[in-house]
Order: sequence, then structure tokens, then C-alpha cells
Amino acid sequence: MSAYDGIEEVRATRSRSQEETVWIGPGRYELEVVRVADGRADQGEGRPYFVVEFDVLESTNPEIPKGETVSWMTMRGKFKQYFLQDVQNFIAAATGSNASEVTSEVVSTCTSDEQPLVGTVVQASAYNKPSQSSGKDFTVVSYKTRRDN
Repeated sequence: MSAYDGIEEVRATRSRSQEETVWIGPGRYELEVVRVADGRADQGEGRPYFVVEFDVLESTNPEIPKGETVSWMTMRGKFKQYFLQDVQNFIAAATGSNASEVTSEVVSTCTSDEQPLVGTVVQASAYNKPSQSSGKDFTVVSYKTRRDN
């Protein structure tokens, strides 16, 4: 028995720096969850964040083709409710549940080492919107459950 038995079943991953990360841009997508994580930012006041890495199965954005790996992140800002709504909406779409069923325990399970959402496919729609405070664009992403999940 080799130490490498089962290597065919795993997915190769590599650590990416912030500069190498491909973020979801405007478009419509079908995405497969690769990893779900949370934590606190190293900079500033250590604000909580929630991040999901996906493999792109379908895309209308020519800059983010099928086969690309993209990330989506939401970070708690001035208004905690928007951060919580973003997380709640993603988890509800990924689990096929109602938003009201998403509790802190459900989120903790989804970000745990067990990674129960890996392999789940969701539909995403993204568009850019200017920030009211800075005027710079940020990307708004909404998720839906894929019909045949």
C-alpha cells in the first residue's frame, strides 16, 4: 500500500496571495463550492469576514471563464446587518433552506473543518454598484439554489 493511495480523489489546491485571488465580477455564474471559511482581518480593527472559493462551471463574464477559480468575500463594516444578510443569503442558497433557518450554528458548521458545502452548486448574479461613501465600485452578488441540487 502506497502513502499516495487515493490521490486521484483529492483536488489540488494552492495558497493564493491577495494579489492572485480572482474575485467574482459582473455576470451570471454557475459555481461549485470549493471552500467556505471565516475569520478576522489581520489589518485595522480585526473585522470579521466570510469567504467562499468556487470553481466556475458556467459564466457570462469573458474575463472569468469556465474552469477558473473565483472567490467571494463579505466583511463586517459599519453596518453589521449587511454582513449578516450577505452570509445568511449565501448559506440559504447553498443549503436550499429559508433564510430564517440560517443560525450562527449553521454558519459555524459550514465553515468548519468538515466543509459540508464543498461540491454544492449555486447560481450567482453579480453587478457593480458605486459606494455611497467613497464612490468606488463594489460588486454585489446574489445567490440562488441551483434547481437540480
